[in-house]
Amino acid sequence: MARKTKTTTEFGAKYGSSVRKKYTKVTTSLRQKRNCPECNSIKFKRVAIGIWACDKCEFKVADSAYETTTV
Repeated sequence: MARKTKTTTEFGAKYGSSVRKKYTKVTTSLRQKRNCPECNSIKFKRVAIGIWACDKCEFKVADSAYETTTV
């Protein structure tokens, strides 16, 4: 039996399979570790929608909501 991820089982049968697949794709991409474009550390995270910041060098970028295109 295939192992279910937490994101697919949150909604149960609600909202349809395509919406749940898109939600899973977005949430897993947000959890990925990213390198900072300035200091190249792995502490580059999303602060708010469209705002990405590095915890180490305090570098901030306004970019896409779910993915960074600068990295």
